[in-house]
Amino acid sequence: MSDKLPKKIEITNKPSLIDTFAQVGQATFKQTQNLFEQGTQITGKVINSLSDNWLIRRVSGFLNLNWLIGASDNVDLEKVAASVNKLKQKYPQESPSQIAHRIMMDKATKSGGVGLASSILPGVAAALLAVDLAATMKLQTEMLYEIGAAYGMDLKDPARKGELLTIFGIGLGGNRLLKAAGLAFLRNVPFAGAAIAASSNATMTYSLGYAACRFYEAKLDDAVPINSPETLANLQAESEKYLETAITQQSIMDKILVHMILASHPEKTWEQILPDLQAANLSPTSLEAIKQNIKSPQPLDQLLNQLNRDFAVPLLAQCRRISQLDKQSTPVEQEIISAIAKKFNIS
Repeated sequence: MSDKLPKKIEITNKPSLIDTFAQVGQATFKQTQNLFEQGTQITGKVINSLSDNWLIRRVSGFLNLNWLIGASDNVDLEKVAASVNKLKQKYPQESPSQIAHRIMMDKATKSGGVGLASSILPGVAAALLAVDLAATMKLQTEMLYEIGAAYGMDLKDPARKGELLTIFGIGLGGNRLLKAAGLAFLRNVPFAGAAIAASSNATMTYSLGYAACRFYEAKLDDAVPINSPETLANLQAESEKYLETAITQQSIMDKILVHMILASHPEKTWEQILPDLQAANLSPTSLEAIKQNIKSPQPLDQLLNQLNRDFAVPLLAQCRRISQLDKQSTPVEQEIISAIAKKFNIS
């Protein structure tokens, strides 16, 4: 697989997962512009008016669309615009995609530190690994508006709400990958105290963020035919390719988090925490990898060598949260936190 970036999508700092993508052509998705830029309001009519779009039909199969539209209505657009303008002023030489990557990293850090609002999950491992789904999806919805602003979109245009649904449809792939990423339960949200594994949340954040970049790069390019089948296929294929790569990173992140849990609770063994992990909505890939490594876990340094910086950011935030839960930090916890921060130069 080529590590060449798509022509228009650039990022800052060290390479991220998008570096592993094959080069994308000048893919566009202009069909959505006709569907969404008609001034529809946030009512049940929005869902009905978009139901003929194949991406909307797909996203409705795994996500509560009314809840998602409601979440978008609660975004503080003035705050979003001010935040993005501040970034543009601070980094005037950076492209929209570079600004967007900074936004993704910021949201990944914040969502990695969001704990459960209520302790509904059994076992210490589940409580430590899981984060509050409603809170993190609110951050992700805000992130998509910020990325739109980075690309110069009018945030008050009702088209942004339709684009939000489209990006969720592009970014989260098909049912098979959703299940593999531990995201198959999203159709049932929201419910009180709903939880998502920290690693699955990281995958969701970056997948949506990179999908938004591809979408807005396409939206700004008028050179490609609106209804090109190749356009639709490329957008879908790129997101699914990303998810396949991200699922591997999820597994690595989860194995490092298990090291952190054991450092916080040295009285427990890998075998003892496995039932708790199963209650934490970990992806099937992560659970299988942990089961296979229970007898002889991979050393931390080997795992860090396989980890991508994009996932190191929310991993570090989650490790710091775990360390602070009991108001004290063990030497082993600090060793893990320091190793991650030093390896990826994260402050």
